Amino acid sequence: MKEIYIRKLRFEEARYKLERELQDAFMEGETLVQVIHGIGEGKLKQLTLDIASNYDFLRVINTESYIEPNPGVTNLEVMGLDKQDLKRYKR
Repeated sequence: MKEIYIRKLRFEEARYKLERELQDAFMEGETLVQVIHGIGEGKLKQLTLDIASNYDFLRVINTESYIEPNPGVTNLEVMGLDKQDLKRYKR
């Protein structure tokens, strides 16, 4: 699981880092990404949810039913090619 830490970043810095890291995770064949945004006013969490809804290859995972929820973290599933297929396309 890849972790993206955007806590304590300004909005524009967080948006840039989050988009870049999510695209990298897709190209690396990651399947789960944990975005650590903190609690605060909820702006970085909303940013994370907005970006996840804009990308076709991302889906928010609801883990509240089997894991104690953490309001400062959003778990995302990266739906894409597996690592073997990506290696073929990168050649």
